[in-house]
Amino acid sequence: MEQTNVFVRFVAVKCTIGKIGTYAFVQEDEQNSNYLQAVDGQKIFRLNVMGIIVNKEKQGSITNLLLDDGTGKIILRSFEENKNVRELAAGDTVMVIGRVRIYNQEKYLSAEIVKKIEAIWMKIRRLELKEEFDRVELSSAETERIPLYAPIEIKPGITISATVNEGIEEEIIEEEIQGIQINPLLPAQKILHLIKELDTGNGAPVEEIISKSPLNGTEKLLEQMLQKGDIFQNLPGKVKVL
Repeated sequence: MEQTNVFVRFVAVKCTIGKIGTYAFVQEDEQNSNYLQAVDGQKIFRLNVMGIIVNKEKQGSITNLLLDDGTGKIILRSFEENKNVRELAAGDTVMVIGRVRIYNQEKYLSAEIVKKIEAIWMKIRRLELKEEFDRVELSSAETERIPLYAPIEIKPGITISATVNEGIEEEIIEEEIQGIQINPLLPAQKILHLIKELDTGNGAPVEEIISKSPLNGTEKLLEQMLQKGDIFQNLPGKVKVL
C-alpha cells in the first residue's frame, strides 16, 4: 500500500519577542520542520507575534522590518514582493504569523501572514501575556532602582540634588511643602511622563524632550530606555511609550 504524506499545520503560539530569545532553535532534516524548544520541552513550530515597526529597509527583493513589542526586538524578513509589506511604515502596529529562522546565528521571523492592526491590540496582547510583560518591566525596575537619601523633612525653598543613574543629576525643588517626607520619581519615570505629555499622536520629538527635561544627561537616559525597551522610536527623531 502506497504511503501518502500528511500535511500538518501547527498551531501558531502567542509569544513575546523577548521570549523568542530564550528558546533554543532546533534544526531538523529535510523531512521534518525546524522548531523552537522551550525550557519545559514544548516544541513551537509557528508563532503569533505582535509588535511595532521601528525601522524598515529594503535590499533588492528583500524587505526587513524591525519589530519591537516592549520585551525585545526582532527582524521580520520578507523575501518577495508583497503588497501588505510594501505599504507598511515605521510606527505601524502589526500582527505576524510565521516561523523563526536563523541566518548568521541570528534569529529572524519569516512571515506567513503580516497584517496591520490597531494599536489597541498591543494592549490586549499585554493582558494575554501579562506574566511575560510584567517580568520584563520588573527587571527594568530592578535595574533602575537607585539608593536614595533617607526621607527627610524639608522646608520651603530647599533644593535637593542627588546623583542617580550613572552620573545623571536630578534636581528636586520643593517651594511650598513643609513637614512632609519626599519620595521622588525615578529619572526614567520622569522622562516617561514627559514623553506622554509631549506626544500628540505621532510621538514626542527627542529634541523637545531634552530641552524640557529637568534632568541633566537626558540624552543618555533616552538611549538606555530605548535599549531596555521602555520606549521605542516610531519615527526618525521621535519616540513613544509602548
